Amino acid sequence: MRRMLLGEMVLDHQRAFRGILTLVFMLLVVSNGWYVYSRSLSLSDQYAHHAVAGLRQHFEKISGFIDTIQAEAVRELQWGEPPRDVDGQLSALRNAPGSNYFSLDQLPPPLSHQQIGNLTGLVLPGKPEASRQREMAVALGLAPMLTAAYRNLDDHGVAWVYYMSGQQFIYLYPFAPAADYHYSLATPSGVFWRMAQPEANPAGKRFMTPVYIDQAGKGAMLTIGQPIVAGGRFYGALYMDVGISTLHQLLGSSGEVLGKLYLLNAQNQIVAANTEEAVPQENLLRLPVMADYRAGPTAHVKVFAVGDSGMRVLHYLPNEVLALEIVKGTAPGIVAALLLWLALSLLNRTWVLNRELRRLSEHDALTGALNHRAFQAVLSQLYQGYRETGQVFALVMVDLDHFKRINDTFGHAVGDEVLKVLVRLARRMLRNQDLVARLGGEEFVLVLPATELRDAMKAAVRLRLQLERLNWAKLGLPGKVTASMGCAVVLASDSKAGAVLKRADDAMYRAKQEGRNRVCVDLQGQPPGVE
Repeated sequence: MRRMLLGEMVLDHQRAFRGILTLVFMLLVVSNGWYVYSRSLSLSDQYAHHAVAGLRQHFEKISGFIDTIQAEAVRELQWGEPPRDVDGQLSALRNAPGSNYFSLDQLPPPLSHQQIGNLTGLVLPGKPEASRQREMAVALGLAPMLTAAYRNLDDHGVAWVYYMSGQQFIYLYPFAPAADYHYSLATPSGVFWRMAQPEANPAGKRFMTPVYIDQAGKGAMLTIGQPIVAGGRFYGALYMDVGISTLHQLLGSSGEVLGKLYLLNAQNQIVAANTEEAVPQENLLRLPVMADYRAGPTAHVKVFAVGDSGMRVLHYLPNEVLALEIVKGTAPGIVAALLLWLALSLLNRTWVLNRELRRLSEHDALTGALNHRAFQAVLSQLYQGYRETGQVFALVMVDLDHFKRINDTFGHAVGDEVLKVLVRLARRMLRNQDLVARLGGEEFVLVLPATELRDAMKAAVRLRLQLERLNWAKLGLPGKVTASMGCAVVLASDSKAGAVLKRADDAMYRAKQEGRNRVCVDLQGQPPGVE
């Protein structure tokens, strides 16, 4: 029998093949989609981390200067003597005509306002207290450090650096004329001062104010404040005002980030963003810091911490944006999967056509039995196998009795149906490995691999008996249809494959001569006891 390759066996099971092909296609699409989804989320997370890292570095640099100046201010207030080199600046303080404040609008040479900012405060009745004078000297002594901090932090969006005292004065850099800004009775009502008070901030922690509009015209900003406490006493606070526009630029520096980034302060207020769109849901502003993205019905959300000031970055990634990335990312994979689908479908279709052509070339068109050429190929393989392995096989020649009379009396159409019935019956009664071949006309041969002569004879007898018992009246035949059969088994003396067929044919002719409707066996291969 013809050997089948693995691919042929797979393609022979069409339903299973189509199911596996569909499953493979779906697995390719799903796995590719999951990979693109994970990759898009990971890349977006990296870009968001990059923006957050920029913000952290931004505020860490500001905090570094605040730490240095704070330490120097505490040391001077707690242990140091008032700086001697600021006496000239203190003596230059002048009361504004017709007002209740003083300022340092005029500096003694060789100082300039590029080096020294302005110090303004309320004019108090009587002679200023020594402690107030000393604290103002400390504030002026910090001027070089405040100036250096401003110049180093100018590119970080720092608009003002200043020290404000509980003794009703403020030192401000860069210089602003007192007419533009000065300490007033309303100054302590500002949120930046209230948040520094021991009542609101007993631990003296650094804080950050909500966003507000600068009174000196430098736009929207927030203030980072550090209370100054020395020897257990609250003196005032050191401040740096940070422009919001710089924070917007930092968030927008990671252009590849998917979705929207919002910088939130401790008061859940949006400080800056890389978009002009508002947060889609207000409840998102109250989300805590989280390690992973939280998937919702409309978006993926993650919150990053920025330092220890309570500031956070909210990354809002709409699902439709992520879906679009998945579509763009999976498009090549889907195209490849479709091409694979088409290629395999074409292969399957080609195989089906080839198999049908092969079937037509190997089978009898009327009955579906093997044709003479295919039978000769099978016979040759069986004979070769017998020579190599000793595996015997048997042949049963079948010839319908008086078939010409059926054709002449009832027509060829009825005769064709008789032939079909014979083949269907033989296939139903034989084993799966057995074959039926039509040699021509009403002559057929049963091919029985791995079968001894005794078993071949039994199979032939069962077929003969069942054939004559069929209800042939359904085809319009008045009597029964019978067949004469001859059985032969391959022998060691057979010099060629055709020898087996010749002996089976001879046995079949003896059945004809002995009266038809019977089974005869080849005398050479007849086992003992068989007559």
